[in-house]
Amino acid sequence: MKICICDDDKLIHETLKTYCYKISNNMQLEIQNVFSAEELIHTYEQNVRFDIIFLDIEMATISGIEAAEQIRKISPNVIIIFISSHPRYVFDTFKVEPLHFLVKPLSEQDFSSVFQRALYKYKTLNSTITLKWQSERYVIKINKIKYIEGYKRHITVYTNTEAFEAIGKIPDMQKILEPYGFIRTHQGFLVNMDYIKRFDINDVILFDNTKVMLSVRKRTAALKKFDEFLLNGKW
Repeated sequence: MKICICDDDKLIHETLKTYCYKISNNMQLEIQNVFSAEELIHTYEQNVRFDIIFLDIEMATISGIEAAEQIRKISPNVIIIFISSHPRYVFDTFKVEPLHFLVKPLSEQDFSSVFQRALYKYKTLNSTITLKWQSERYVIKINKIKYIEGYKRHITVYTNTEAFEAIGKIPDMQKILEPYGFIRTHQGFLVNMDYIKRFDINDVILFDNTKVMLSVRKRTAALKKFDEFLLNGKW
């Protein structure tokens, strides 16, 4: 995982690096230090990409928020965590959709909570599943799966662009995918809550207006999990 720390204070760099390595549980990290928003933008212009950016707001010429706006256009999914001595900036950061806003001086406890969320988001965005069908193997990003339909030992996995047939059972897929925000809506269907627009009486309606069956037996539990998802967010 590639991390960038962008701050004009060298002490912040050392503090954040120490916290990252301590909390990452031996996960392989590549941490790059940059000391201005201009340097960060230039780094992106050189086709260097990061998974997580810790970004100071107040810097000499270009603010961290201005830099984030430019970076978002290049890497929409990069995880941005702002850091600042001034909480008043928190509302100004909303337009670039940061994961969080950390206030200096940084406490290890606050950092740990936010970094764990960042790690979870990173894993969710990058995790894959391998499907087998006859002599073929498919590796699919989990967050690209809209829903799965299954009958006995056969499943069909639907993404925005393709459908993949595979060997598998819905209960087994449920165990694997529940931590990634999937819910069981029917004996034969598993749905990614990121793609749900609404619940009707007998169906779950996805954002592309696809209808997925919703059984009476699964309805109450599915609605409860979806309400929790909307209330708490995914990360």
